[in-house]
Amino acid sequence: MNTYKVKEIFGPTLQGEGQHAGRSCLFVRLSGCNAWDGRPENRAESACPYCDTDFFGGEALNIEEITKQLAALHADPSRIGCVLTGGEPLLQADMFLLEALGEMFAWVDIETNGTQLCPERPANVFVSCSPKRIPLQEIRLKPNWWKILIPDQSHFLDMALESGVPVYVQPTCPDAGLSTQEYQDNLEQCIALCHEQGCHLSVQQHKYLDLP
Repeated sequence: MNTYKVKEIFGPTLQGEGQHAGRSCLFVRLSGCNAWDGRPENRAESACPYCDTDFFGGEALNIEEITKQLAALHADPSRIGCVLTGGEPLLQADMFLLEALGEMFAWVDIETNGTQLCPERPANVFVSCSPKRIPLQEIRLKPNWWKILIPDQSHFLDMALESGVPVYVQPTCPDAGLSTQEYQDNLEQCIALCHEQGCHLSVQQHKYLDLP
């Protein structure tokens, strides 16, 4: 039986980003990433220096163990969603895991950097791509929607807008938090793109509400 290295499973909380923002969900965070090795001393030089996630380490779990932990967190998972994230979850996720999560939940969001192809998946499993510029690794998939961090991922904006799927623009949140002038400046750029380019605004609702 396949196993997956899992950093954490938690919830219920709210999906803070993208198409399902504001909806109740559980999170499965898989370990590992190809944009950063997860070590703080290497973060600034990585392809994702603004990453705010700990995905280093974890525990090897099979699908039965993952779904058992998820079932313990909510009485009826079929009424809510699941977010499969990382790190980069498509380094590990396969069609068997995606099928299991799709059967268990009303919807599933895969949060990916776009450099890995997505396995075959059920119709209620969606791909949200926040593209990263990783040396020698191109963006390889067309997601259900893009999440473009502004200003850090602005160089991907034209590609996303030309793809024909929704584009969410999200202000990069500095380490000092939402109350900084830097964040406000990033937010204003995002609002301008909504007016000028028809983008959708994504503001990480979970951070405003202080949710996990």
